[in-house]
Amino acid sequence: MSKIPRLVHFFGPDGSGKTTHVEILINAFRKEEPRVKKIWLRSPHTLAFLLWRLFVKIGFYRTVSNPFGDFIKLPAVNHKKSLRTIWALTEFFSVLPLIIRIKFSMLRGYKCVAERYILDTTTTVAYFVGDIGFLKSRISRTLYLFIPSDTAFIFLDSDFRTVYKRRAHFYNVDPQQKTRTYGALPKSAVEPQSFIDFQRTSYKVLAKSFNALVINTSEHTIEQTSNEILEYLKRRQ
Repeated sequence: MSKIPRLVHFFGPDGSGKTTHVEILINAFRKEEPRVKKIWLRSPHTLAFLLWRLFVKIGFYRTVSNPFGDFIKLPAVNHKKSLRTIWALTEFFSVLPLIIRIKFSMLRGYKCVAERYILDTTTTVAYFVGDIGFLKSRISRTLYLFIPSDTAFIFLDSDFRTVYKRRAHFYNVDPQQKTRTYGALPKSAVEPQSFIDFQRTSYKVLAKSFNALVINTSEHTIEQTSNEILEYLKRRQ
């Protein structure tokens, strides 16, 4: 692979195989280019995370659960326009310094492979505020401006049943700790189906907007998916 894009932006529902294929691709890139960085930027970000904790503490939250009965408390910012705006702006100003830092890395010549990045952020904000239209909002469009023009977008899709099967056999949780006040579920756990379904719907919209390579990993082996990604990147040169 003679020309590596400045950014390869993976996106897809949790459990679709992003971690595996990001690592495979980074290892392939480093055979030709030592300056390769992995990006993992998950929402909610700094200020928004603190606001999440505050809302939960004062009882201003809604609850969702996954198939194992784990409960996740989310800030109830999806009911009023003013709250949706506050949450979105808080996320924007929290993530912006991180995105600028990554942008400078790329300007210095680093190649980046993103497991989670801007498209993950806008999708998660859209889920929290309960509005898929946020993907095309002014805030989202501003964040998209930081994505390099030569970025390769790769959408790894997977249905919820497959995600459940992939993670369920790793699942082990203390019955006394079955409620998540804030923060991420354990890596081996399954996110609520409502979140996975929302991610899939949002990412399909974004895949069309950014002309992404789309692979349903429910129907492909790891090797098949990896080969398709590498062939796609070669065709883009």
